[in-house]
Amino acid sequence: MIKSFLLVLIFLFPAVSFGQSDLKALLNELDNAIKNRQQYMDQKELRIRQLRLRLKSSGMPLREIYDINNWLCNEYRPYKNDSAIRYAEHNLHIAESLGDKRLMFEAKLQRASLFSISGMYLEADRLLQGINSTELLGALKADYYQSCKDLYGNISTYNTSGSAKYRHLNGLYRDSLLGVLDTSSSRFQSVYAEKLSMGGRFAEARKIFLNQLQSIRPKTHEHAMVTSAIGNVYKNEGNVEMERKYFALSAISDIHNAIKENTSLQALAIALYEMGDLDHAYQYTKYSMEDAIFCNAPLRTIVISKMFPIIDAAHQTKINAQRKQLLRYLALISILSVCLIVAVIYVLKQMKKLKRGRLALGHANDLLQQLNQDLRMVNEQVSSVNNKLLESNRIKEEYIGNFLDLCSSYINKLEDYRKVMNKKASTGKLEELFKMLRSTDLIDNELKALYKNFDNIFLHLYPNFVEEFNKLLLDGEQFTLKAGELLNTELRIFALVRLGIHDSSRIANFLRCSMSTIYNYRTKVRNKAAVPREDFDRFVVEIGTMSTFYSK
Repeated sequence: MIKSFLLVLIFLFPAVSFGQSDLKALLNELDNAIKNRQQYMDQKELRIRQLRLRLKSSGMPLREIYDINNWLCNEYRPYKNDSAIRYAEHNLHIAESLGDKRLMFEAKLQRASLFSISGMYLEADRLLQGINSTELLGALKADYYQSCKDLYGNISTYNTSGSAKYRHLNGLYRDSLLGVLDTSSSRFQSVYAEKLSMGGRFAEARKIFLNQLQSIRPKTHEHAMVTSAIGNVYKNEGNVEMERKYFALSAISDIHNAIKENTSLQALAIALYEMGDLDHAYQYTKYSMEDAIFCNAPLRTIVISKMFPIIDAAHQTKINAQRKQLLRYLALISILSVCLIVAVIYVLKQMKKLKRGRLALGHANDLLQQLNQDLRMVNEQVSSVNNKLLESNRIKEEYIGNFLDLCSSYINKLEDYRKVMNKKASTGKLEELFKMLRSTDLIDNELKALYKNFDNIFLHLYPNFVEEFNKLLLDGEQFTLKAGELLNTELRIFALVRLGIHDSSRIANFLRCSMSTIYNYRTKVRNKAAVPREDFDRFVVEIGTMSTFYSK
């Protein structure tokens, strides 16, 4: 359903998605193909050489020679028409030698088709008139009608004096061809679409060709023929944008297949000439002329030779206009150059005056730079001091508030503890009272609460402390905290260092352990440092500085 809808959009709005940028891309691709056309010709010549080598085998049956000649004829047909005719004549002699009537009809029809392409209309007509169409069956009858249709179509195109008569004959043979073709075949669809287009039913013809294009591989000979047919439909319809697109696609496929007998490049050149692209029109017309001469297709040469002088004259006019414009620009540049020389002389004189001034200002600038450097250093020092003061003030404010809360909490706990002991003493429960006095659970619990409180407050001040601290350590030596653990003993030691407490005795008192333990912990961590050991404490102190804090 979606695919059908998209196809309808393509048929109704064919030019919506194609613009100048798309045409430019296609022309660039065509230019690249023309640049590499010798490569495609070499591939064609290689196939031909391989077939010709097969003909040199001795003792080959005539029927096999006929088939190879037929392949060679098909290879040469759009490439070198006179060579294709020569192999078709060989096949006619072989068919006569074999006495095979069907092969004789096939060779004659092939020669007639080639004569029609090369402009040998009388010879083609004589051959076709000499064939009794009632004796032809199946594909041969279709080929006969095809040859007649193509012959009278070519005559009507290149012979304007009796074009109406030959167009009529072309239409009659087209109808006869449609009568013998399988209606489900792509050949029938192509001929029928051609008939629709000739009758002005462009949308229906375009739909058939576009449907065929969906199943054809790009850059093949079939692709070239179908896109050329679509280009002709758009040309007859007056849709110049899409006409150029499909003629360009057809020309690209022709060049990739070394097709010299082509009309797409010539039609594209005319269309580009009409839109004012004289450079491409001239180049493509010249290439079309070279291909027609190479292919030995006189009619193509005649048609191109009629158009080439017009395009060449327009191109020469453009070149002459550009040359005149270039001369005007050269004159203007010459005048500007003289003015520039005068200006340079004036500037040189002014520079000499400025040079003396610069020498006088040089010493002053050096002194000023020195003063600026000194001032910058003082400003940096002041800024550093200010940052430290702000950091200190922030920490003090945080800790004063937490200290007051902690003191209040401890006073309340002492009051509660006093009440419990007083109650036990007054009730005579001395044994329980002594037990409470001997127990260390209260101290242990309060220490845990103290450290947890410290961890919470510290990480509130420096939330990225653990992450930043681990960055100072070697890979594989970072601290990994347990579940529910905020800081461990080592991290807590360096947390105190970050707060400005460097004295190991004070750290030991706070953590209730010996100074040697603190020393061992600090030494062990420094040995894991990714930074110089002697600077480790300085890096720790710089974690979460004010500049970092405010940048977050």
